[in-house]
Amino acid sequence: MKLKPRPEQQTPVEIVNDLLFSIRNQFYIDAPTKKWAQDSAFIRRNVVLWPAAWLNNRGVTLPPARYKEIILGVLNEVKVHGKTAVVKYWPGYLKHCLQEHFKHQGERYYEEAKALRASIETALQMAGSATAKVDPITVMAEARRDLLKAAARPSSRGKKNSQPELF
Repeated sequence: MKLKPRPEQQTPVEIVNDLLFSIRNQFYIDAPTKKWAQDSAFIRRNVVLWPAAWLNNRGVTLPPARYKEIILGVLNEVKVHGKTAVVKYWPGYLKHCLQEHFKHQGERYYEEAKALRASIETALQMAGSATAKVDPITVMAEARRDLLKAAARPSSRGKKNSQPELF
């Protein structure tokens, strides 16, 4: 009897790329490639990775499939019920819609993730192993933090002028 290979968990890069592909095909279908190139970094940082940071800040995580399901659900709601005809800046609108959704539904996602964490910890204790695979959602939250640090401009305060004063 041949065993079926165990389904592998998606990597953070695959999750991000799948979500970006979906956003591009839903909201940028007629947009020039240049427009997508200009907006995609903001979308990656503030739409695709923002929920990972939100979950990580609360000390919980979700399975990658559930994470994608939540974001794709919000995007579908935007497409169906949003005021898409008057949107001038898609990245900002998508960010706003996602954050508003989490204001209303975030507690439910938190409770879902907290219950999942407890069941995983119990299963690990019963198996006698305290090690687990790297969580893709945590990696995505760290990636967002790194992107935000890279995007922050260095402060010019405290730097002295290299030229001496004239008087």
